[in-house]
Amino acid sequence: MESLSKYCYNSWQTRTLHALRKCRTAALGGHIDRCNNPSCHRLHLSYNSCRNRHCPKCQGHKKEQWIQAREEELLNVPYFHVVFTLPSALNRLCLYEPKNIYALLFKITWQVIQDFASNHKFLGAKPGMIAILHTWGQNLSLHPHLHCIVPGGGITQSGKWRSAKSNGKYLFPVKAMSKNFFYDFRY
Repeated sequence: MESLSKYCYNSWQTRTLHALRKCRTAALGGHIDRCNNPSCHRLHLSYNSCRNRHCPKCQGHKKEQWIQAREEELLNVPYFHVVFTLPSALNRLCLYEPKNIYALLFKITWQVIQDFASNHKFLGAKPGMIAILHTWGQNLSLHPHLHCIVPGGGITQSGKWRSAKSNGKYLFPVKAMSKNFFYDFRY
């Protein structure tokens, strides 16, 4: 088998890929389960999972639990999915200073959302946001980005709800937000 090291930036990526490859296979061992259905009672071989936080097989139920917990926090308003991607020129810095770079990504993203929401031209209200950091792309390459769920409105200074002016198409102008986001990372 070809070595993964030429495709991975560091050792934890290699370990993660090995864990994903072995997940729920004989390589991780297994155990025997007995079906508790009265009409079955058969024995079934179940292979152990890798329990890696990046594994889609192992973490699927945790993702569902997280989504259910977030649904309890949601307002009865439309929401927008907004994605902010770290400028690719900064990707390698994430390998050396991940805590600082990811904190900066969250900070600048929140600042851009707040700036656009506070502008009366777009909303004129205080926004809310839930953001999730993804560090890998679909092809498992380094691709830090935030998935943000933003309510379609906000709270005005008088404490009233104001809906977004976008008619459900987009929250704020995408090109303008992108320009501000990249500008903030430059300075």
